[in-house]
Amino acid sequence: MKKAIEYLAAFYILILVIVSVLSGVLVGNGVYADNTRRLYKYTPYQIDKTSFLSSPSAKHVLGTDDVGRDILARLIKGTANSFFVSFVATIVSLIFGAFLGGMSGYLGGWFDFVFSRVFELFYSLPLMFILILFSPIIGENLFIFAVVLGLLGWLFIARLVRGEVLKLKNTPFLEYAKANGATYRYLFRKHFFPYILPPLLPIAIFGFSGMLVAESSLSFLGLGVKPPEPSWGQMIYDGFSYLGIAPWIYIPPSVLLFFTVLSLDIIGEHFKTKFSRF
Repeated sequence: MKKAIEYLAAFYILILVIVSVLSGVLVGNGVYADNTRRLYKYTPYQIDKTSFLSSPSAKHVLGTDDVGRDILARLIKGTANSFFVSFVATIVSLIFGAFLGGMSGYLGGWFDFVFSRVFELFYSLPLMFILILFSPIIGENLFIFAVVLGLLGWLFIARLVRGEVLKLKNTPFLEYAKANGATYRYLFRKHFFPYILPPLLPIAIFGFSGMLVAESSLSFLGLGVKPPEPSWGQMIYDGFSYLGIAPWIYIPPSVLLFFTVLSLDIIGEHFKTKFSRF
């Protein structure tokens, strides 16, 4: 039963990844109906002047929002935007955290001291306050938003990598490699990375899940993906003004977010058990 649930979670995430990658083919990117080729009838930005807050029907499968935009089209594009931001943020946090944590653990001394103080500083800073400060710079650029989010999410990865490097750096085989003239690059490529990468896989999956929640939360508060670009958090926020009369606006992105985070946590737990050194 457990394996069946894990396979189902992996299949669900795979479907969402495919939808994200092919969102341009599925719903296009244009505002008007006739300026882009796509499989679905409506674009995420196209306004149907005859259908405001329309309930799900044959014309609009999941209904429309308050300005007549198709919910399904926006949900597909919102999935692509949310996955893009979360993926880039996760990669940035992995690279930044692994580099700083690895160098801190290996070099020690003053570098480790400075790293520890920077770690404590970032750990104490409120994420919301930093994003409010950076919001004029971020603007509507999804990539910059993802990079800023990633640069604020490297702490746990850096701490994990630092701990693993500290365990390894004084082992006999590394001392032998250093005595024979091995460079930093060689040691990290041949000895540290093969040891560190397995436990980083579940961390990356949990990190992606956390970035999805963070992106949705920030977009819900108006600090993330900006209209007219859709994202799950931004769509949930749009639906809160019509809780009683148009639940089809906020229910689909809420359900997707819940099952996506749940599926990622199931997959992450699987790999955590498999690579149970942390």
